[in-house]
Amino acid sequence: MTTLYFSSTGNCLYVAKKLGGKNLPIPSCIKNGIYEVNDDVIGIVFPVYGLLIPPFIEEYMKKLSVECDYFFAVATYGFFPGGITSLLQEIKTSNGRSFDYINRLKMAENCITFSDMKSQTGDSEKERLSIQRICGDIKEKKKYIRPDTCIHRFLSKTHMKKYEFETGTGITKNLTVNSSCTGCGICEKLCPMDNIHIDEGRPLFGATCVSCGSCIQNCPNNAIHHNGEKSSARYRHPKITLDELLP
Repeated sequence: MTTLYFSSTGNCLYVAKKLGGKNLPIPSCIKNGIYEVNDDVIGIVFPVYGLLIPPFIEEYMKKLSVECDYFFAVATYGFFPGGITSLLQEIKTSNGRSFDYINRLKMAENCITFSDMKSQTGDSEKERLSIQRICGDIKEKKKYIRPDTCIHRFLSKTHMKKYEFETGTGITKNLTVNSSCTGCGICEKLCPMDNIHIDEGRPLFGATCVSCGSCIQNCPNNAIHHNGEKSSARYRHPKITLDELLP
């Protein structure tokens, strides 16, 4: 099994690890030009952003060529998933492959402008049971598409008109870096888009941000802040270390 994943705070990495097999971070695949994957079972695990598939993940899936007997997708979300499974049904890889299995998984919310991270613990019993069920489905190569309601689909279609998680300058125009920054470079290493560079001991943000929040959530000195954050508390999945998130 090969699982392609994107994870800014460890939620999706935790799921990928539970699934087993070989895990490949999608940002590294993009950087290294890996667009062909062959295995018996291939899957994609990613977070829902603004009730949608993150644009760079969608673009990667459409460029991807997979040769496999079973192809699955698991989308994690914090508050509301929107019509994410319906959106995934519309996706086909470059060699015309569609998903055999699509499911969504509620985990801790990690959007700092939507929720106070102090209330997000992760690794709940409900989360563990849900992951266990999904792992069982995939092990058995179950054919299943999680149904969306009409309201799920409607809200996602509405959000498409104004994608709330901006790309390009993204959230960077709302970020400040305080005096506790040591220029350690963790944010630079974590950024999936190579959008952060340390210059004279301070992070400089470019114009390819995808608003993942990895730099904010994982700064070891809590030096990066968003103007709209609910609090200065930060979240990382309790079973995932910072070292595991680093490329």
